[in-house]
Order: sequence, then C-alpha cells, then structure tokens
Amino acid sequence: MKTKIVKLTAFLLILTGGVLSCERLNETPTANVQYISTELGGCNIKSEQKSGDDEMKNDTVIITVSDDSVRIFVGLNYICCAPFETNCETIDDTIIMSIIDTCSNPYVECYCRCMCYYTFDFLFERTAGNINQKYKILLISPQKEEPNVIAEGVIKK
Repeated sequence: MKTKIVKLTAFLLILTGGVLSCERLNETPTANVQYISTELGGCNIKSEQKSGDDEMKNDTVIITVSDDSVRIFVGLNYICCAPFETNCETIDDTIIMSIIDTCSNPYVECYCRCMCYYTFDFLFERTAGNINQKYKILLISPQKEEPNVIAEGVIKK
C-alpha cells in the first residue's frame, strides 16, 4: 500500500512539474515598454485649428528612447475639424498604435474645408533591459475600408 501511495505521489509531482513547465514555455515574454497614454496636440486643440500658420508640415514620426520612457511622436496632415481618438494594443509581438477618425458621417457633418497638422504623443514606460520592440502606427478613417499604415519598424536601444 505504501508503495502505491509513493508511486502515486511521485507521479502527481512529475505531472504537476510537467504541466507547470509547459505553461512557462507557452508564456509570452513581457514587453520592455508599457503604454501609459496619448497626448493630443496640434489641430486636436480647438484654438490651434484657427491659427494663422498656413505652412503645411510633413507627416512625421519621431521615436525618443530615454532611460525610463519611450515617446513616439506622430504628426499628421489631415482634413480640418476631424474628431480623433487613439488606441494602443500589443498583438503578437507588435505594438499597434491606432489613430482613429471617429466621424460618423464624413461627407457632411465633421470636416472643415482645410488641411491641418494634428499631433499625437504616444507615451510608454520603459520597464527593463534593452528594447527590440516591433511597432506599427495606423490611421483608421471612415473614408477608407482598410487602415493606412503611417509607419512601422522596430524600437531599439
């Protein structure tokens, strides 16, 4: 009887250890950056939509990595008065930052007849180690069926 209990206990320990080790193998590695927030600027701020600066700026993506943070600045030329929201999620091993035009009826209600320069600062906390993180920035517009890829690449440091 003792032999059966010892064998059963040993079997359960081995089985439990095997299950735990499989779970560890299937875990996804934690990202070196964690999303904090997005700060809206440029024409996202009502007072800047009416500014006298008629000079158009180029669409821009600037990535700044410091000791404890990552900042991804996106500057975007887009039709005036557009309402935006942003979203950030990690899918597989890629951080997807979405800039979403939320106009429900883009041909009548939302837009003004001019172009504006909108800015979006995606802010991340750098948690540990070297960064080698894939990213993609998307513009989702009700005027197009598919998202437009503004930029994609790898954040490194």
